[in-house]
Amino acid sequence: MSPLIASLLLVATMAGAGAAAERKWQSGTWGDITITRRVVDFGPGASGFGRPGATPQMRALADLRHFVIETDEIRVEAEDTVSVGRRSFEATSGERVTFAVEKKTVYIRDAGGTEHKLRLLKKVPRATSEPPRAPR
Repeated sequence: MSPLIASLLLVATMAGAGAAAERKWQSGTWGDITITRRVVDFGPGASGFGRPGATPQMRALADLRHFVIETDEIRVEAEDTVSVGRRSFEATSGERVTFAVEKKTVYIRDAGGTEHKLRLLKKVPRATSEPPRAPR
């Protein structure tokens, strides 16, 4: 391997590690975890960069895993799209989870310390996420 390629790989590795270290990690509890099946579009035409009105050429059945994470301050809803019957990581309602929210992404750390990316659906302050109570 040439010294230039080795140097570039080292810089790329350090940049990735630096981004993970800068995340604001929080602790929470897994809430509801649901799985639904849906046909998803992928490939050419699935993004906004193709011909307007073009239908995607490739579709597949996928599992959409919907997660709720709760802390004392916030309630986060996120989803993960995976192949049917596969899981990218294990999660159980009521267990503790370490997570970070950045823009439209939720990062999860599993028991081994590996990070997993989820798509952020909703983030709301905990006070407004609870149903209103009837006056006494």
